Amino acid sequence: MRLRMNRLKTYFRYSLPALFTLYIGFLIAFTHVHIVNGVTIVHSHPYQNSENGGPAEHEHTYAEFQLLHQISTIQIAGPPIILFLLTALFTQIHTVQCNLTVPAYHNPVRTQNYLRGPPAVF
Repeated sequence: MRLRMNRLKTYFRYSLPALFTLYIGFLIAFTHVHIVNGVTIVHSHPYQNSENGGPAEHEHTYAEFQLLHQISTIQIAGPPIILFLLTALFTQIHTVQCNLTVPAYHNPVRTQNYLRGPPAVF
């Protein structure tokens, strides 16, 4: 089981950055514009070039426009991203705090811990 997890981590370590790079490359290389009913729609997908170097004439259905919009748009609500960031922060803090040494105020030779000064007499 442990070997399988290591292989899976190695697979994701290399495949996810490659997939992200490919996605960004497609966004940069194949961006084009459609004007539908006076509305300009900018999206990106591989297409065949026409003689002038731009995309060849092609049409999309309403469902295709919706799909391309959902693929090209990242929508994150506020509370889930804050929860994710807090979880990452607390995981990091827990990782840092796992290797604690004995605190300076805790002396195992003495029987008392001196956490504050003695009471003052007026």
